This record gives sequence, C-alpha cells and structure tokens, in this order.
Amino acid sequence: MDYAVTPLSVRIARTIVSAHLRLWGLEDLVESGALAISELMTNVLDHTRPDSEGRRTARVTVTRTPDGVALCVHDSDSALPRQRCAGDDDEGGRGLQVVRAVADEFGVSRPPSGGKDVWLTLLKPRDVPTA
Repeated sequence: MDYAVTPLSVRIARTIVSAHLRLWGLEDLVESGALAISELMTNVLDHTRPDSEGRRTARVTVTRTPDGVALCVHDSDSALPRQRCAGDDDEGGRGLQVVRAVADEFGVSRPPSGGKDVWLTLLKPRDVPTA
C-alpha cells in the first residue's frame, strides 16, 4: 500500500494492518501490529524529508509468514532512524523503543533502489502445553 503520509493515513494504515491480522486469524498480534505500524508511519511523518512536491510518502507491506507476520515501511529518505533517549516528561521520542519492545525481530536496510526499509516481524504466541 502506498501512502502520502499524513495523520489520517497513519490511522488508515493501522486499521488496514489490524484488518489483515484479523482476516488471517492472528488476533493475538493485532494490538502489537497496529501499534508498530502506527509508530513507523509516524516516524515517516515526523522525521523524513519531504519530496520535491512537499509530500512524505511511504509504502507499507504486510506479509503473512508461516509463524506470524512481517511488516515493512519503505520511504525515500536515506537517513536511518535513530533511537532517542526520551526524558520522563517528553511526549515523544519512544517510537523505536516501542517497536523494538513489541517486535520479535526488527531492522533497517537500504535497498539498492534508494531510501530505506524499516521492518519487523511478529510471531504467533506458542501454545503452552498444560499439565
């Protein structure tokens, strides 16, 4: 899904990711997936340089995997995200910390076509055998 990133498109991406996870029977991942995609899209909105038309754009990919789901946000800004040390009273600055906390895997890569991919995986909880 390609977006002109705005506060509204952040909410739309969150809704679409949640719907995919429900459709795929991954109810246990809906809250984490929605939170993670919201944080990554907000990072595009807040921290990437706009294009020549003044827009910030992103491509969101949601991929079902055998063990869960992979989420990726691609934007055209090559600057890598930086984790900040937010103070107790700061209202922002915890986005990557939140993503790392909910993700089973997290990373950033630079594709040959330019920009960057910020990705994460969420794995289905394993069934715990009862005694």
